[in-house]
Amino acid sequence: MVRRSVLILILLACVWASAEERLNVAVTASFRPVLDHLAADFEAQSGIRLNLSSASTGVLYQQIRNGAPFDLFFAADRARPELLQQQWSLVESRRQTYAIGQLVLVSDDPAVQTVADLSQYEGRVVIANPALAPYGEAAQAVLDAQRFPGTPILANNVSQARQYLSMKLARVGLIAASVASGLNWVQDVPDQDAISLEQQLLVLTDHSANAQFLQYLQKKSSQAVFRQFGYRLPGDPS
Repeated sequence: MVRRSVLILILLACVWASAEERLNVAVTASFRPVLDHLAADFEAQSGIRLNLSSASTGVLYQQIRNGAPFDLFFAADRARPELLQQQWSLVESRRQTYAIGQLVLVSDDPAVQTVADLSQYEGRVVIANPALAPYGEAAQAVLDAQRFPGTPILANNVSQARQYLSMKLARVGLIAASVASGLNWVQDVPDQDAISLEQQLLVLTDHSANAQFLQYLQKKSSQAVFRQFGYRLPGDPS
């Protein structure tokens, strides 16, 4: 009898687990810290489990093109959400700007105190891969503008770039403000020195939880977290 009761409880637990509502979210590496910070609160309020998958924007774009089952795509640019919207013939209202990113200069080398110092710096500078990551593209544009004579060290995404700096693989980096917490000497790269980092999302499916999660991100408390991680919001002064 006891064994039968235990079996029933196990079966019920399996049913409850399978019935749990989940939202599959593809999130660019630069925005992952924000969603990690907010996930527990959203799940507690909504009962919806967030399944976060993170990589560079370019890698996530290819995964989605290849059929990865994501409901939402948070990119670090507007180009790839726009491409997917057109390729999948989605209505334009499914695509929106959710944040404006900030590129920062991180330096543990007295020879680099400003972006202009990069023009004379022959050391190594960590950036995300420009072919895959919008922040890497922005960083490469800064290096090109300064005619940087040193050696770029390419990471797969900004999170890995931060790891490289923590591991002292280079003393200087150009990465996202959102992943720079805890690093020594972090300085915003002025807007005029970097390409725009308008970050857009795309609603990929008709999952009923999509609207609920996006509404949660519009709350003042949620948007305060955006700013905490170095983001501006659409409409904020630059």
